[in-house]
Formats: sequence, structure tokens, C-alpha cells
Amino acid sequence: MQKRIISLSPSITEILYGIGAEESIAAVSKHCDFPEKAAGKPKISGWADVRENTIMQHKPDILFTSSYVQQEVIDSYRKLGVRIEPIVPTTLVGILFSIRKIGKLAGKEANAEKLVAAINKGINTARKKSKFVDRRPRLYIEEWNKPPTVAGNWVPTLAQVAGANYSLIKAGHRSREVSLEEIRKYNPEYIVLAVSGTKSNSRKEWITSRKGWEELKAVKYGQVHVIDESLINRAGPRLVMGAEALGSIMHPELFGTERLKEIIK
Repeated sequence: MQKRIISLSPSITEILYGIGAEESIAAVSKHCDFPEKAAGKPKISGWADVRENTIMQHKPDILFTSSYVQQEVIDSYRKLGVRIEPIVPTTLVGILFSIRKIGKLAGKEANAEKLVAAINKGINTARKKSKFVDRRPRLYIEEWNKPPTVAGNWVPTLAQVAGANYSLIKAGHRSREVSLEEIRKYNPEYIVLAVSGTKSNSRKEWITSRKGWEELKAVKYGQVHVIDESLINRAGPRLVMGAEALGSIMHPELFGTERLKEIIK
């Protein structure tokens, strides 16, 4: 029997579509904007502003969440007897495990394995390209700008796959604020803005006009870039594109740029 699923997470919605479970989706959050077909699903909430009646009217068998800020939602709906499945991976390996779990819950295990295999193939292809880099430049990826926050979780792995030195934070560690003294000492050669929730609408000026950052190598030599942050921040199938995009910024001779012009500024 097909389950009725509500997804309060853009990454989980992408995964559900990626494994062919879109017909099971009863409703999604207002942040679920990919693929385009997701726009046609009923929208019920933001991250945490979920009202009881909007959930229960869709009679879900499973409610997927993915954010630490959704804990109140988790607690309240468990009391109502709704099956809650928090999916909060912090590493690339954890993301692949999550895809398998979602596939099992949605009755799409075989498709989930195919998606995991495709992601592994894409990551390995990018990793093979970066094996030939002459050197790994220091990269800083900003997940939030007030205060400046270095992207953690699985992002350090993507940076390494793309041929970067990304030593400000380790894979699996939650994103954290960076101090002016720390960023000056690190002195990144490339800066990528991937500010959560902005898609491709971050502005280079958030970095280039930031007091104290003007002497960083990336700023002085014009290596501040904006990327579609959903390719980096969403724990889903498009992380392969995110790794390729980072590679094309730092090592265009190996990764190329033609296919990625629309997602890099």
C-alpha cells in the first residue's frame, strides 16, 4: 500500500523525487522548490511554523523533518501519534545512508540504491579529476553571513573532492562562526558564497566590502564567487553538481566551466 508522505525538507523532497516516490508526497514545505514539479504539491509550512490542522488534514503516514529547528514540531506531532522520521545527516556517507532509509520507508529501495550508486559515481568522477591538481588552494565557503559562518557538515568533503584545502573545519562538524583573526590567519585564496536560503542571490559585496577582509588573497585577486547554495547546502542528489561547481571555480582546466555558467557568478 502506497504511503502518504509529508516532507518538511527541501532535500528530502528532492530525494523522494529522485527515487520515484513523488506520487506518495501529500504535501511539502514552502521551501521545497526543486524539482519544478514540487511546486505543484500542497504547501503547508516553513521550517517550524507548522500548524496542527495543516498537517492532519493530509492524513500522513510519515512526516519527514531534517532540521534541528524542527524539534518542537517533532515533539508535538509525536504526541498526536504521527510517525515522525527526522533525517539529519552531517556527512556525505550519512546522506547516502539517509537515501537508503527514505527509500525503504517509501517502498522504493531499488530506486534508492540506484540513486546512491549514481551519486557515488559522480563524486568519484570529480575526485579523479582533482587527483591531477598541482596544488590545493585554501578555500572558504560561507554558509551564513551574519555572523560569517564557515560551511561544515558534508561541505568539507565536497571541497576536498573538488581539489581544495579546506582546513578551517572538519567534515561532520556543524557549521560555525569564524573570527576576523582566524580568517586572516587562514587567508583563503578562494571564497565561495553559499548563504543558506539565498539560492544564487548572494552578493559578492558581502565579502568584498566587509571590514577587515579587504587584504585577504581571495578579495585582492578577484576570487570571490557566488554559487547556487542549494547545490552545496541541501543533503541530496545535486551535491555532485556542487562538487563539480567548486572544482570549476578552482581548477577550470580540469573541471571545465561551460556546463556550470548558470550556477556560478
